[in-house]
Amino acid sequence: MTLRQFFGNKKLIVILVSVITAFSMISFSIFGQNETPKPVLWVNDVTAIIGRIVSAPTNSLVRFSESINSLVNTYDENKSLKKQVNSLEDLKAQNKMLKSENEELSDLLSLRPSLVGKNIITSTVITRSPDSWIDNLTIDVGSNNGVEKNMSVMTDSGLVGHVSEVSPTSSKVQLLSTENEQVTQVAVSIQLDDQIVHGVISGFDKRNDEIIVTQIPAEAKVKKGDTVTTSGLGGVSPEGLIVGEVVDSKKDNHGLSQKVTIKPAADFIDIRHVIVVMPGDETENTENTNQPQEVTEDGNVATESGEGE
Repeated sequence: MTLRQFFGNKKLIVILVSVITAFSMISFSIFGQNETPKPVLWVNDVTAIIGRIVSAPTNSLVRFSESINSLVNTYDENKSLKKQVNSLEDLKAQNKMLKSENEELSDLLSLRPSLVGKNIITSTVITRSPDSWIDNLTIDVGSNNGVEKNMSVMTDSGLVGHVSEVSPTSSKVQLLSTENEQVTQVAVSIQLDDQIVHGVISGFDKRNDEIIVTQIPAEAKVKKGDTVTTSGLGGVSPEGLIVGEVVDSKKDNHGLSQKVTIKPAADFIDIRHVIVVMPGDETENTENTNQPQEVTEDGNVATESGEGE
């Protein structure tokens, strides 16, 4: 009765068969042939297939995540490199500007020997309107620095104009390139081979970028390439400031004098640093760093206290 109940319980039979099979396979694998039993191979194949099925999407997800991280890192690196490139471009532009300003200031220093005995004030252009580009500009010195109306203004190359308006901390400069008929006339000298002749700047030829000088004696043998400087006559500009050189000369309509065209020594388009030249020896005391300075015979600059640079 008990044996019949035992065989009637299917679960116990299945467990018993499974245990016997497991022990048989273990015994066979240990003591049997060298070849792996087929049931074991089947179990391994099934396990491998299940592992591949499970690992495939997992590996794909991992690779996708790595790709996203790599893309984000690439974007961040690209953004950082762009900032560095922009920074380098800015530094390059600033370096170019500083180099140009340094060269211009060096040229101003080299101009000192030609300004011996003259009182000067160095200045920087702070405003230049596109609407009046060829007419005037504003510099950063004014009456507090000793600047007065009609003082001559020049770059390292030559004369560019005269002070037309003065305020305490800035001044407006009227350029020689202006077409304003009321421009301050400047007395000039043309250095010929055997003499010096005098004339007056009376206008500017915008088409050819040339200064027009009139009242030159008809008999003067003016030729191309002759040097033109300020004469000091008329009380506007001191003597000896470079204006330019002669391009052409011809007699006026009445034949009583000559009309001479001059190529300016200064560039009226690019003006950033200038020198204000003060006529005579009179200067004013001022606490500003741009105070009047006198150029000594050795080309150095001496302030009113008598100390040279």
